Amino acid sequence: MSKKPRSKPEVPMSGRIWKVPVWLAVAAVFGFVVVSLVSYNGADAPGHVTWPQNDTPANWGGPVGAATAYTLLRLLGWAVLIPIVFAAAALVQTGWKRRLDHPLLRFFGVVLVSAGIAGLFAVLRPQGGLLPGLPGGTLGLLIAETLMIPRFGSVGSVLWLGLVGLIGMVVAADRLMFALPRLIWRGLVPAAATTRTVAAAATEATREGSRGVFARFIARLKRRRTKVEEVRLNDIDDPIEVAVTPRSKRRVTVVPVPRRIEAEPLDEMEDDDDEAVAQNDDDAEDDDLPGAPQVFDREKLKEKIAALNVRFSGSEKSSATDEDLEDIQNAIELEGYRFPGLDLLEEPEEGFNDTLESLVREQAESLESALQQYRINGEVVDIESGPVITLFHVRLAPGTKVAQLNTISSDLARSLRAVNIRIVSNIEGRDTVGIEVPNPNKEKVRLKELMSNRDLFASMKLPMFLGKDAAGDPLITDLTKMPHMLIAGTTGSGKSVCMNTIIMSFLYTKKPNELKLVLVDPKMVEMSQFRDIPHLMCPVVTEMHKAAAILEWACQKMDERYELLAEAGCRDITAYNNLEWEELKERFNPRSEQEEAKIPRKLPYMVFIIDELADLMMTNKEVESSIIRIAQKARAVGIHLILATQRPQANVVTGLIKSNMPCRITFKVASNLDSRVVLDQRGGELLLGQGDMLYLSPQSHKVMRAQGTLVDDLEIRRVVKFMKSIAAPSFERQLVQLRSAAEGSDEDRILQSQNNSSASLAAAQEDPMFDRAVEIVLETKRGSVSLLQRRLAIGYTRASRLIDLMGIAGIIGDHKGSVAREVMITPEEWVEIKRMAGELAAVQGGQLFPTQDSAEHPDGGDEHPESGDIDDEDDDFARTSRQDSASDEG
Repeated sequence: MSKKPRSKPEVPMSGRIWKVPVWLAVAAVFGFVVVSLVSYNGADAPGHVTWPQNDTPANWGGPVGAATAYTLLRLLGWAVLIPIVFAAAALVQTGWKRRLDHPLLRFFGVVLVSAGIAGLFAVLRPQGGLLPGLPGGTLGLLIAETLMIPRFGSVGSVLWLGLVGLIGMVVAADRLMFALPRLIWRGLVPAAATTRTVAAAATEATREGSRGVFARFIARLKRRRTKVEEVRLNDIDDPIEVAVTPRSKRRVTVVPVPRRIEAEPLDEMEDDDDEAVAQNDDDAEDDDLPGAPQVFDREKLKEKIAALNVRFSGSEKSSATDEDLEDIQNAIELEGYRFPGLDLLEEPEEGFNDTLESLVREQAESLESALQQYRINGEVVDIESGPVITLFHVRLAPGTKVAQLNTISSDLARSLRAVNIRIVSNIEGRDTVGIEVPNPNKEKVRLKELMSNRDLFASMKLPMFLGKDAAGDPLITDLTKMPHMLIAGTTGSGKSVCMNTIIMSFLYTKKPNELKLVLVDPKMVEMSQFRDIPHLMCPVVTEMHKAAAILEWACQKMDERYELLAEAGCRDITAYNNLEWEELKERFNPRSEQEEAKIPRKLPYMVFIIDELADLMMTNKEVESSIIRIAQKARAVGIHLILATQRPQANVVTGLIKSNMPCRITFKVASNLDSRVVLDQRGGELLLGQGDMLYLSPQSHKVMRAQGTLVDDLEIRRVVKFMKSIAAPSFERQLVQLRSAAEGSDEDRILQSQNNSSASLAAAQEDPMFDRAVEIVLETKRGSVSLLQRRLAIGYTRASRLIDLMGIAGIIGDHKGSVAREVMITPEEWVEIKRMAGELAAVQGGQLFPTQDSAEHPDGGDEHPESGDIDDEDDDFARTSRQDSASDEG
């Protein structure tokens, strides 16, 4: 028969219930027909061969059996044996739970064979048969006397009827017919079998397929006497153990015997275990490999699991001391400043691992039993128990695919009585597969415990004590190595606690002159408790339009720092801060004490922590360009971003933002789509919440599961209260003025922007195209960035900056998505504004809005006809402005 597919479709329960009774009924009918034919008696009615007829039928099937046998013999004669044989073969095949493929085609083949054989009997022996004159039955007589002999004669009829019978045999049993020539050839030419190698014989056996229904039946009987099987119930804790024979003993060895024609398992439809019959003897070594199928014994399994080494997180817990933080806290001296004491933090938990060992060993037994139940050959070889999950290292048998574990992950979770499990397909440095199972109780990871690992963070510039990984090892990273971070997670997943942990890490390791913070908290409750720490550059920002202006300011500060580093001949902020004061003066070469005072001795790190990135992106679409610029360039100058969102969608975490945020943390998210946006893989939706996270490091590019550090509100209040008593925050003047400009009323927005927003006015004076840009906007009545790009032939950043300056000055309205900003004044009002600005500038001794001449000569209009070198004077002006800003940082 033709080859069947290896995969067997799952039969519904109702189909399995009805299949056995139907098969039994058909088998009973078949047996009755065979018994009736075997016990046929010509004297039984309705037969006409002998007279008188028997009063009581001698047939073993009674009157019905006698009538059945007479009818079949009268119809087919001796050819009745053909359908009987094929029916028996079909019953045997379906009885072994093998699907009968193409049943209608097989039935048609049996009809052809029966007709051909019946016709041959009628032609060759016209007077034979149990019924005189009907050796082939009425069917054979009709075919021979009516169709064949009058047209083809006796010899021609034999040839044509033999061809019909042969075609019918091929249709009904193609494999048997194709295998017969090979069997005959092997019997006639024994040398072909003796010279064949073992590997060639195995390959040939796999290729030739089945030798027929009866060959498969005999081979299966032989195999089932010694086959290793393990029958289990749904409860994996109480398996039914059956006598087992090792796999190597099931192997049929190909022996070079001249007449080796016994039936062997050559059916290509067999399972993977049956395919191993055709492999060479070298495969017998697989039984000794790690992870190979083993005999399941409950007691032996318990003994094996009990011998495994279970590694627990924090087996020897310790609390940090002042000496642990001594090296990193004394980097730069600051007179009168003291760090908060470690006694303000909570002590780590004790006794967490006391009851966990027995539980994880039971889970290991259940896991290995479940793998055997679902026919996956693997064994647990190592156990690592972390604060929230336990990682079981499973070594799979050779040839077993990890995809099989992913398919039954939900079933394994149910067997282990877990909410869900996570499959780690590849563990670096090991040949095992990881299965992460949640612990019934979670360990609280405390900040004080992580600070005791002095060797891990002593050399870090901006250490962050994020938590513990799945194995219980401390997860401490340096933000300067990231250099930016993206945090995603739903409400209650631990995202806000993670940001609080990062801030607390900075407060315990960095002084205010080493680190400056900007906190953006639109919820007004998450980070507002840090409003009194001395590290802040401005009050906690709660309005998103102010956050957009701050990011624009950060871009300007980044450019200024790059100019400073270029003049100092340094590649990054670390090289600049390592320079001594004398060397700094030598490189800058100040010409006066005033210029020397403007040289910053040290450049502090700047960290912008922004919560609710989605709200920021919706408020101001142009903020994406600021984020991308900072993410791409700000690492060398010590400016870092930490962005957080609870909606990690593709329109929020865009491709450019994600590509420039190599360090990403995902807490529990709503769906696997959100997880793919952040991590480029699923898994975030399977987390447990409450600090359970996936951490992607830019150094390893491997996702690591961890438990975040818990810093509660009580600890934060203690630390902030202490720091408030030590020092007050010193805000950045430009950032405060940006806030006041944004908060101005409609009535006096122009005058306040001129008098109070020095940062925006300085930017307007530096750009000679500001006046022309305003004229274009008033002429077209559209405040559009792309319009200025086309009309002035400038880049996006400069055009966006001009538009923002016009918005601060009240010339155009607020940002409204993709629509151009509304023009708020007329050209006549703009002329009046410039006139008033000129009068105010005359009083203050400067210019607020430059004219064309002043734009060409920013030093007050002095011309230099001798050299005509405007670029040198522009550089002097930029250097002076940069040094003013740098002195603010110092």
